Amino acid sequence: MVYFPTGILNTTIEKIAQWTDFASSLVPLLFILHFLSERKKLDHSNTKMPMQKQVIVFSGLGIVCFILTLVYGVWIFSESRSKMYWAQYNFNKTKELAKLFEFRIFKNSNGNTLMYELLRPLHYDSTKKYPLVISLPYGGQPGTDTMRQIEGAVAAELLSADINREKYPSFIFIPHCPSGGGWGGIPNYPSVDSLVYETISSLDENFSIDTKRRYVIGLSRGGYGAWNFICTRPDMFAAAIPVAGSGNPALAHNAADVAVWAFHGKNDKNVPVEGDRHMIYALKKAGGHPKFTEFPDQGHNIWNEVTITPGLLDWLFAQKRN
Repeated sequence: MVYFPTGILNTTIEKIAQWTDFASSLVPLLFILHFLSERKKLDHSNTKMPMQKQVIVFSGLGIVCFILTLVYGVWIFSESRSKMYWAQYNFNKTKELAKLFEFRIFKNSNGNTLMYELLRPLHYDSTKKYPLVISLPYGGQPGTDTMRQIEGAVAAELLSADINREKYPSFIFIPHCPSGGGWGGIPNYPSVDSLVYETISSLDENFSIDTKRRYVIGLSRGGYGAWNFICTRPDMFAAAIPVAGSGNPALAHNAADVAVWAFHGKNDKNVPVEGDRHMIYALKKAGGHPKFTEFPDQGHNIWNEVTITPGLLDWLFAQKRN
């Protein structure tokens, strides 16, 4: 489980790994049994303390070690079970999401390809113009697993609900993140951002998209990508919602005219909240008017808190580039 990225192992192997981990925690019991058999063979005449005192000392240490092993073993086992539960839960949601979307492949003039998913607006009318929402997954899934590539496209999950498709008709675009790659914004990390921009341009040519109402939303690695997109191609986007992400404050001035509402948990251990704080400060210094919501008691997993923020989607779909 440590050496394989999430998504490479199937459910069966994950269960084997989990129970193997649990079984390995029982190894000390074999040592205890061995030491007990060795104790019977001790030559008591060579000992420097009474046998009873030895038994008390070593028994006490053994009990302490056993309790510590039990406590930490249960904690680790519980953590493992929890991660497996949420991994399966997210995968089930991803399978349902994939049923709604159309799988497509873009190929540029250099032969580079980008796989992606597209959901057209409900009751699509080609004579009307619709917003385009780019939902950036947090990535990390194997490049060969086209379904799990969209795992973590949280904005797509939210906006593809029937009630939101009726109220906020729009195109929803989920680019696939190649294994070992990202959306930019992370130093010394491969990025496919330029290929995504080319794909967006091709969608403009083939569908009735309002080019003044393109929005990008991302969580975690997708949050880095959302910041990167509006800082490197601010001309393409009217608004961005980076969640638990970060960016390069030196580039923030480029996005001064882009509407931004960022979210972060104060206790985030994966992506420190200072990253978003610095980006918001840099945007304001450059003349921008970003919104920032920081959850004081939350960590990295704040998407549910984001979705219940009053007025979030109304704010997003009201944004339009001049």
